[in-house]
Amino acid sequence: MTGALAGLVVVDLSQYIAGPYATMLMADAGATVIKVEPPRGDATRMLEPQVPRADGDGTVSAFYLRMNRGKRSVALDLKTDDGRDALAGLLASADVLVENYRAGVLDGLGFGAEELRALNPRLVYCSVSGFGHTPSPQRDRPSYNTVAEYETGVWHPGGPGGLPGPVGPPVGDMVPALHALAGLLMALYRRSVTGEGAHVDIAMHDSMLSLNELRSSTAVFTGSDRHPDGREHFCPYGVFAVRDGHISLDVTTDRQWRGFCAAIGHPGLTDQDGMDTGPRRAARYDEHIRGPLEHWLAERTRDEAAARFIAHGVPIAVLRTSREALLSAQAAARGMRLSVGEGPAVGSCEAPGDGVTVTVPGSPVRIGALRAPAADAPTAPPGCGTAPPLGADTRTVLTRYAGLDPDAVDRLCAAAGAAEGAQQCR
Repeated sequence: MTGALAGLVVVDLSQYIAGPYATMLMADAGATVIKVEPPRGDATRMLEPQVPRADGDGTVSAFYLRMNRGKRSVALDLKTDDGRDALAGLLASADVLVENYRAGVLDGLGFGAEELRALNPRLVYCSVSGFGHTPSPQRDRPSYNTVAEYETGVWHPGGPGGLPGPVGPPVGDMVPALHALAGLLMALYRRSVTGEGAHVDIAMHDSMLSLNELRSSTAVFTGSDRHPDGREHFCPYGVFAVRDGHISLDVTTDRQWRGFCAAIGHPGLTDQDGMDTGPRRAARYDEHIRGPLEHWLAERTRDEAAARFIAHGVPIAVLRTSREALLSAQAAARGMRLSVGEGPAVGSCEAPGDGVTVTVPGSPVRIGALRAPAADAPTAPPGCGTAPPLGADTRTVLTRYAGLDPDAVDRLCAAAGAAEGAQQCR
Protein backbone atom coordinates (compact mmCIF):
# COMPACT_ATOMS: atom_id res chain seq x y z
CA MET A 1 0.00 0.00 0.00
CA THR A 2 1.27 3.50 -0.84
CA GLY A 3 2.34 5.53 2.18
CA ALA A 4 -0.58 7.33 3.80
CA LEU A 5 1.13 10.71 3.39
CA ALA A 6 2.52 10.16 -0.12
CA GLY A 7 2.41 13.39 -2.11
CA LEU A 8 2.58 15.62 0.97
CA VAL A 9 5.51 18.08 0.91
CA VAL A 10 6.92 19.04 4.32
CA VAL A 11 9.54 21.74 4.91
CA ASP A 12 11.42 20.92 8.11
CA LEU A 13 13.39 23.71 9.82
CA SER A 14 13.64 21.86 13.12
CA GLN A 15 16.64 20.38 14.94
CA TYR A 16 17.36 17.93 17.78
CA ILE A 17 14.20 15.88 18.64
CA ALA A 18 10.93 17.73 19.22
CA GLY A 19 10.49 18.65 15.54
CA PRO A 20 12.61 16.04 13.73
CA TYR A 21 10.85 13.08 15.38
CA ALA A 22 7.46 14.30 14.11
CA THR A 23 8.76 14.87 10.58
CA MET A 24 10.59 11.52 10.62
CA LEU A 25 7.28 9.76 11.26
CA MET A 26 5.80 11.72 8.37
CA ALA A 27 8.66 10.60 6.11
CA ASP A 28 8.07 7.02 7.26
CA ALA A 29 4.46 7.45 6.08
CA GLY A 30 5.57 8.52 2.60
CA ALA A 31 5.70 12.33 2.88
CA THR A 32 8.46 14.21 1.05
CA VAL A 33 10.30 15.84 3.95
CA ILE A 34 12.75 18.59 2.94
CA LYS A 35 15.13 19.25 5.81
CA VAL A 36 16.49 22.79 5.51
CA GLU A 37 19.82 23.02 7.31
CA PRO A 38 22.31 25.87 7.82
CA PRO A 39 25.51 25.62 5.74
CA ARG A 40 27.32 23.84 8.57
CA GLY A 41 24.42 21.46 9.09
CA ASP A 42 21.94 20.58 11.80
CA ALA A 43 23.63 20.92 15.21
CA THR A 44 23.01 17.23 15.86
CA ARG A 45 25.40 16.26 13.04
CA MET A 46 28.21 17.14 15.42
CA LEU A 47 26.99 15.12 18.40
CA GLU A 48 28.65 11.93 19.65
CA PRO A 49 28.82 9.09 19.01
CA GLN A 50 30.14 9.54 15.47
CA VAL A 51 30.13 6.65 12.98
CA PRO A 52 32.07 6.34 9.67
CA ARG A 53 30.36 7.55 6.52
CA ALA A 54 29.54 5.06 3.79
CA ASP A 55 31.99 6.76 1.41
CA GLY A 56 34.80 6.65 3.98
CA ASP A 57 35.06 10.45 4.05
CA GLY A 58 34.84 11.38 7.73
CA THR A 59 32.08 10.58 10.17
CA VAL A 60 28.43 11.35 10.83
CA SER A 61 26.52 11.51 14.10
CA ALA A 62 24.49 8.48 15.12
CA PHE A 63 22.07 10.95 16.76
CA TYR A 64 21.49 12.66 13.40
CA LEU A 65 20.93 9.33 11.64
CA ARG A 66 18.32 8.32 14.22
CA MET A 67 16.05 11.32 13.72
CA ASN A 68 16.43 12.10 10.02
CA ARG A 69 15.91 8.93 8.05
CA GLY A 70 14.04 9.24 4.79
CA LYS A 71 14.43 13.03 4.52
CA ARG A 72 16.06 15.23 1.89
CA SER A 73 18.71 17.75 2.90
CA VAL A 74 18.93 21.31 1.57
CA ALA A 75 21.67 23.65 2.82
CA LEU A 76 20.51 27.28 3.03
CA ASP A 77 21.90 30.32 4.84
CA LEU A 78 18.75 32.05 6.07
CA LYS A 79 20.80 35.09 7.11
CA THR A 80 21.15 35.98 3.42
CA ASP A 81 18.56 37.36 1.01
CA ASP A 82 19.17 34.49 -1.43
CA GLY A 83 18.69 31.91 1.30
CA ARG A 84 15.43 33.47 2.48
CA ASP A 85 14.20 33.78 -1.11
CA ALA A 86 14.88 30.08 -1.64
CA LEU A 87 12.98 29.20 1.52
CA ALA A 88 10.08 31.38 0.39
CA GLY A 89 10.00 29.46 -2.88
CA LEU A 90 9.85 26.16 -1.02
CA LEU A 91 7.08 27.34 1.29
CA ALA A 92 5.00 28.66 -1.59
CA SER A 93 4.53 25.11 -2.88
CA ALA A 94 4.73 23.13 0.38
CA ASP A 95 1.88 21.63 2.38
CA VAL A 96 3.51 21.77 5.82
CA LEU A 97 6.16 23.78 7.66
CA VAL A 98 7.65 22.54 10.94
CA GLU A 99 10.08 24.53 13.11
CA ASN A 100 11.16 24.48 16.76
CA TYR A 101 12.75 27.89 17.24
CA ARG A 102 11.92 30.08 20.19
CA ALA A 103 8.79 32.15 19.67
CA GLY A 104 9.53 35.11 17.41
CA VAL A 105 12.68 33.79 15.74
CA LEU A 106 10.93 32.87 12.48
CA ASP A 107 9.17 36.24 12.49
CA GLY A 108 12.59 37.90 12.69
CA LEU A 109 13.63 36.08 9.51
CA GLY A 110 10.62 37.49 7.69
CA PHE A 111 8.37 34.44 7.95
CA GLY A 112 5.76 35.44 10.50
CA ALA A 113 2.15 34.31 10.28
CA GLU A 114 1.09 37.12 7.93
CA GLU A 115 4.02 36.52 5.58
CA LEU A 116 3.38 32.77 5.53
CA ARG A 117 -0.30 33.33 4.77
CA ALA A 118 0.60 35.62 1.90
CA LEU A 119 3.09 33.08 0.54
CA ASN A 120 0.74 30.12 0.78
CA PRO A 121 -2.76 30.38 2.30
CA ARG A 122 -3.05 26.57 2.33
CA LEU A 123 0.15 26.08 4.34
CA VAL A 124 -0.16 24.19 7.63
CA TYR A 125 2.51 25.67 9.89
CA CYS A 126 3.55 23.87 13.07
CA SER A 127 5.72 25.52 15.70
CA VAL A 128 7.15 23.53 18.62
CA SER A 129 8.54 25.77 21.37
CA GLY A 130 9.10 25.62 25.09
CA PHE A 131 6.10 27.68 26.16
CA GLY A 132 4.09 28.37 23.02
CA HIS A 133 3.60 31.39 20.78
CA THR A 134 0.65 33.09 22.48
CA PRO A 135 1.35 35.67 25.23
CA SER A 136 2.38 33.98 28.50
CA PRO A 137 4.80 34.71 31.36
CA GLN A 138 7.40 32.22 30.07
CA ARG A 139 6.95 32.53 26.30
CA ASP A 140 10.40 33.90 25.47
CA ARG A 141 12.43 31.35 27.45
CA PRO A 142 14.60 28.77 25.67
CA SER A 143 13.73 25.18 26.48
CA TYR A 144 15.03 21.66 26.26
CA ASN A 145 13.25 18.48 27.29
CA THR A 146 14.38 18.73 30.93
CA VAL A 147 12.99 22.26 31.23
CA ALA A 148 9.56 21.08 30.12
CA GLU A 149 9.73 17.95 32.29
CA TYR A 150 10.90 19.54 35.54
CA GLU A 151 8.61 22.58 35.21
CA THR A 152 5.56 20.29 35.00
CA GLY A 153 6.41 17.80 37.74
CA VAL A 154 7.59 15.04 35.43
CA TRP A 155 10.74 13.87 37.20
CA HIS A 156 12.06 10.95 39.18
CA PRO A 157 12.30 11.71 42.90
CA GLY A 158 15.57 9.83 43.42
CA GLY A 159 18.12 10.29 40.65
CA PRO A 160 21.95 10.19 40.86
CA GLY A 161 23.24 11.08 44.30
CA GLY A 162 19.76 11.02 45.73
CA LEU A 163 18.75 14.15 43.82
CA PRO A 164 15.67 14.32 41.58
CA GLY A 165 16.41 13.29 38.01
CA PRO A 166 14.80 12.64 34.62
CA VAL A 167 12.29 9.83 34.24
CA GLY A 168 14.35 8.15 31.51
CA PRO A 169 13.57 8.78 27.83
CA PRO A 170 13.45 12.46 26.74
CA VAL A 171 9.68 12.59 27.03
CA GLY A 172 9.83 16.40 27.12
CA ASP A 173 10.83 16.22 23.45
CA MET A 174 9.11 13.05 22.27
CA VAL A 175 5.62 13.78 23.60
CA PRO A 176 5.48 17.30 22.08
CA ALA A 177 6.61 15.75 18.78
CA LEU A 178 3.68 13.32 18.91
CA HIS A 179 1.29 16.16 19.78
CA ALA A 180 2.76 18.10 16.85
CA LEU A 181 2.06 15.19 14.51
CA ALA A 182 -1.48 14.85 15.84
CA GLY A 183 -2.08 18.58 15.44
CA LEU A 184 -0.69 18.56 11.90
CA LEU A 185 -2.99 15.73 10.86
CA MET A 186 -5.98 17.51 12.42
CA ALA A 187 -5.10 20.73 10.60
CA LEU A 188 -4.57 18.88 7.31
CA TYR A 189 -8.00 17.27 7.65
CA ARG A 190 -9.50 20.69 8.39
CA ARG A 191 -7.77 22.05 5.28
CA SER A 192 -9.29 19.25 3.21
CA VAL A 193 -12.71 20.56 4.26
CA THR A 194 -12.17 24.33 4.29
CA GLY A 195 -9.19 24.78 1.96
CA GLU A 196 -7.51 26.95 4.60
CA GLY A 197 -4.09 26.57 6.19
CA ALA A 198 -3.50 26.83 9.93
CA HIS A 199 -0.96 27.42 12.68
CA VAL A 200 -0.44 24.43 15.00
CA ASP A 201 1.07 25.92 18.17
CA ILE A 202 2.69 23.20 20.32
CA ALA A 203 4.26 24.16 23.66
CA MET A 204 6.49 21.56 25.28
CA HIS A 205 5.21 22.77 28.67
CA ASP A 206 1.60 22.16 27.58
CA SER A 207 2.48 18.69 26.31
CA MET A 208 4.08 17.65 29.58
CA LEU A 209 1.20 19.02 31.63
CA SER A 210 -1.06 16.87 29.48
CA LEU A 211 1.16 13.81 29.97
CA ASN A 212 1.12 14.35 33.75
CA GLU A 213 -2.63 14.94 33.93
CA LEU A 214 -3.43 12.13 36.38
CA ARG A 215 -0.94 13.23 39.01
CA SER A 216 -1.47 16.95 38.60
CA SER A 217 -5.28 16.83 38.59
CA THR A 218 -5.31 14.45 41.56
CA ALA A 219 -2.96 16.73 43.48
CA VAL A 220 -5.13 19.78 42.84
CA PHE A 221 -8.26 17.86 43.84
CA THR A 222 -6.80 16.43 47.07
CA GLY A 223 -4.57 19.37 48.00
CA SER A 224 -1.61 17.01 48.39
CA ASP A 225 1.31 16.32 46.07
CA ARG A 226 1.57 12.77 47.36
CA HIS A 227 0.43 10.47 44.58
CA PRO A 228 -1.24 7.22 45.64
CA ASP A 229 0.96 4.18 45.18
CA GLY A 230 -0.55 1.44 43.01
CA ARG A 231 0.35 -1.07 45.71
CA GLU A 232 -2.36 0.46 47.90
CA HIS A 233 -5.06 -0.47 45.38
CA PHE A 234 -3.83 -3.55 43.51
CA CYS A 235 -2.10 -6.64 44.83
CA PRO A 236 0.27 -8.17 44.00
CA TYR A 237 1.59 -5.08 42.24
CA GLY A 238 5.10 -3.79 41.57
CA VAL A 239 8.59 -5.06 40.78
CA PHE A 240 9.88 -8.36 42.15
CA ALA A 241 13.26 -10.09 42.02
CA VAL A 242 13.80 -13.42 40.25
CA ARG A 243 16.96 -15.49 39.77
CA ASP A 244 18.34 -13.45 36.87
CA GLY A 245 16.72 -10.04 37.21
CA HIS A 246 13.30 -8.60 37.86
CA ILE A 247 9.69 -8.85 36.73
CA SER A 248 6.67 -6.62 37.26
CA LEU A 249 3.20 -7.81 38.25
CA ASP A 250 -0.11 -5.95 38.10
CA VAL A 251 -2.92 -8.15 39.46
CA THR A 252 -6.11 -6.13 39.16
CA THR A 253 -9.18 -8.27 38.51
CA ASP A 254 -10.59 -11.23 40.40
CA ARG A 255 -9.83 -13.51 37.44
CA GLN A 256 -6.18 -12.35 37.45
CA TRP A 257 -5.98 -12.95 41.21
CA ARG A 258 -7.18 -16.53 40.78
CA GLY A 259 -4.73 -17.02 37.92
CA PHE A 260 -1.90 -15.64 40.05
CA CYS A 261 -2.63 -18.03 42.91
CA ALA A 262 -2.77 -20.99 40.52
CA ALA A 263 0.49 -19.92 38.83
CA ILE A 264 2.49 -19.94 42.08
CA GLY A 265 0.89 -23.18 43.25
CA HIS A 266 -1.23 -21.70 46.05
CA PRO A 267 -4.84 -21.79 44.78
CA GLY A 268 -6.08 -21.89 48.38
CA LEU A 269 -5.15 -18.21 48.84
CA THR A 270 -8.32 -17.28 46.97
CA ASP A 271 -10.45 -18.90 49.71
CA GLN A 272 -8.98 -16.96 52.62
CA ASP A 273 -11.06 -14.21 54.19
CA GLY A 274 -10.23 -10.63 53.30
CA MET A 275 -8.52 -11.42 50.00
CA ASP A 276 -11.34 -10.53 47.62
CA THR A 277 -10.20 -6.99 46.62
CA GLY A 278 -6.90 -5.36 45.83
CA PRO A 279 -6.85 -3.01 48.83
CA ARG A 280 -7.75 -5.85 51.23
CA ARG A 281 -5.05 -8.08 49.73
CA ALA A 282 -2.56 -5.23 49.99
CA ALA A 283 -3.30 -4.92 53.71
CA ARG A 284 -2.58 -8.66 54.16
CA TYR A 285 0.30 -8.93 51.68
CA ASP A 286 3.11 -9.36 54.22
CA GLU A 287 1.16 -11.94 56.19
CA HIS A 288 -0.25 -14.15 53.45
CA ILE A 289 1.27 -13.43 50.03
CA ARG A 290 4.88 -12.24 50.32
CA GLY A 291 6.34 -15.55 51.53
CA PRO A 292 4.81 -17.89 48.94
CA LEU A 293 5.46 -15.43 46.11
CA GLU A 294 9.10 -14.67 46.95
CA HIS A 295 9.86 -18.37 47.49
CA TRP A 296 8.36 -19.24 44.11
CA LEU A 297 10.16 -16.41 42.28
CA ALA A 298 13.54 -17.23 43.84
CA GLU A 299 13.57 -20.57 41.99
CA ARG A 300 12.77 -19.13 38.55
CA THR A 301 14.29 -17.01 35.82
CA ARG A 302 12.57 -14.03 34.26
CA ASP A 303 11.43 -16.02 31.25
CA GLU A 304 10.25 -19.00 33.32
CA ALA A 305 8.19 -16.76 35.60
CA ALA A 306 6.79 -14.83 32.64
CA ALA A 307 5.75 -17.98 30.79
CA ARG A 308 3.94 -19.31 33.84
CA PHE A 309 2.07 -16.10 34.61
CA ILE A 310 1.15 -15.51 30.96
CA ALA A 311 -0.27 -19.04 30.77
CA HIS A 312 -2.57 -18.12 33.66
CA GLY A 313 -3.66 -14.76 32.24
CA VAL A 314 -1.69 -12.65 34.71
CA PRO A 315 -0.33 -9.27 33.46
CA ILE A 316 3.45 -9.47 33.75
CA ALA A 317 6.44 -7.61 32.33
CA VAL A 318 10.05 -8.67 32.21
CA LEU A 319 12.29 -5.73 33.06
CA ARG A 320 14.54 -5.59 30.01
CA THR A 321 17.39 -3.29 29.13
CA SER A 322 16.90 -0.91 26.22
CA ARG A 323 19.31 -3.02 24.16
CA GLU A 324 17.41 -6.22 24.91
CA ALA A 325 14.12 -4.64 23.91
CA LEU A 326 15.33 -3.40 20.53
CA LEU A 327 17.02 -6.72 19.71
CA SER A 328 14.07 -8.81 20.90
CA ALA A 329 12.12 -11.27 18.77
CA GLN A 330 8.99 -9.17 19.38
CA ALA A 331 10.63 -6.07 17.88
CA ALA A 332 11.79 -8.11 14.88
CA ALA A 333 8.39 -9.70 14.31
CA ARG A 334 6.69 -6.30 14.23
CA GLY A 335 9.28 -4.74 11.94
CA MET A 336 10.37 -2.37 14.71
CA ARG A 337 14.10 -2.78 14.14
CA LEU A 338 15.67 -0.69 11.39
CA SER A 339 19.30 -0.15 10.35
CA VAL A 340 19.97 3.45 9.31
CA GLY A 341 23.09 4.85 7.68
CA GLU A 342 23.99 7.86 5.60
CA GLY A 343 22.78 7.13 2.12
CA PRO A 344 21.92 8.35 -1.38
CA ALA A 345 20.34 11.70 -2.08
CA VAL A 346 16.77 12.60 -2.94
CA GLY A 347 15.15 10.65 -0.15
CA SER A 348 16.23 7.26 -1.48
CA CYS A 349 15.33 4.20 0.56
CA GLU A 350 18.16 2.15 -0.92
CA ALA A 351 20.50 0.27 1.38
CA PRO A 352 23.05 2.60 3.01
CA GLY A 353 26.01 0.76 1.47
CA ASP A 354 29.15 -0.30 3.28
CA GLY A 355 29.17 2.38 5.97
CA VAL A 356 28.42 1.75 9.61
CA THR A 357 24.68 1.70 10.34
CA VAL A 358 22.81 2.54 13.51
CA THR A 359 20.09 0.20 14.76
CA VAL A 360 16.99 2.21 15.64
CA PRO A 361 13.31 1.62 16.36
CA GLY A 362 11.12 1.76 13.26
CA SER A 363 7.81 3.58 12.98
CA PRO A 364 5.15 2.18 15.35
CA VAL A 365 2.33 3.21 12.99
CA ARG A 366 0.86 0.50 10.78
CA ILE A 367 -1.76 1.38 8.16
CA GLY A 368 -3.08 -1.31 5.86
CA ALA A 369 -6.18 -2.60 4.17
CA LEU A 370 -9.24 -3.29 6.31
CA ARG A 371 -8.86 -7.05 6.42
CA ALA A 372 -7.40 -9.63 8.73
CA PRO A 373 -3.65 -9.98 8.12
CA ALA A 374 -2.36 -13.35 6.99
CA ALA A 375 -0.95 -15.28 9.92
CA ASP A 376 2.37 -15.83 8.18
CA ALA A 377 2.66 -12.40 6.51
CA PRO A 378 5.85 -10.59 7.58
CA THR A 379 5.56 -7.02 8.81
CA ALA A 380 7.80 -4.84 6.66
CA PRO A 381 9.60 -2.09 8.56
CA PRO A 382 8.23 1.30 7.50
CA GLY A 383 10.58 4.15 6.70
CA CYS A 384 13.88 4.51 4.90
CA GLY A 385 17.19 3.03 5.95
CA THR A 386 19.10 6.17 5.01
CA ALA A 387 19.54 9.72 6.26
CA PRO A 388 20.81 12.39 3.84
CA PRO A 389 24.33 13.83 3.68
CA LEU A 390 24.37 17.58 4.29
CA GLY A 391 23.07 19.44 1.26
CA ALA A 392 22.66 16.25 -0.74
CA ASP A 393 19.40 17.37 -2.32
CA THR A 394 19.88 21.12 -2.58
CA ARG A 395 19.99 21.36 -6.37
CA THR A 396 17.18 18.91 -7.02
CA VAL A 397 14.84 20.30 -4.38
CA LEU A 398 15.36 23.98 -5.14
CA THR A 399 14.84 23.38 -8.84
CA ARG A 400 11.77 21.17 -8.47
CA TYR A 401 10.01 22.60 -5.43
CA ALA A 402 11.24 26.21 -5.14
CA GLY A 403 11.26 26.88 -8.88
CA LEU A 404 14.77 28.37 -8.89
CA ASP A 405 16.78 28.55 -12.09
CA PRO A 406 20.27 26.97 -12.28
CA ASP A 407 22.07 30.32 -11.88
CA ALA A 408 20.25 31.06 -8.63
CA VAL A 409 21.06 27.59 -7.31
CA ASP A 410 24.72 28.10 -8.27
CA ARG A 411 24.85 31.31 -6.22
CA LEU A 412 23.37 29.55 -3.21
CA CYS A 413 25.79 26.67 -3.54
CA ALA A 414 28.75 29.02 -3.82
CA ALA A 415 27.64 30.88 -0.69
CA ALA A 416 27.21 27.61 1.20
CA GLY A 417 30.64 26.39 0.10
CA ALA A 418 32.26 29.63 1.23
CA ALA A 419 30.95 29.28 4.79
CA GLU A 420 33.50 27.93 7.25
CA GLY A 421 33.19 24.17 7.61
CA ALA A 422 30.31 24.00 5.14
CA GLN A 423 29.86 21.41 2.43
CA GLN A 424 29.04 22.34 -1.15
CA CYS A 425 25.44 21.65 -2.04
CA ARG A 426 25.03 18.81 -4.50
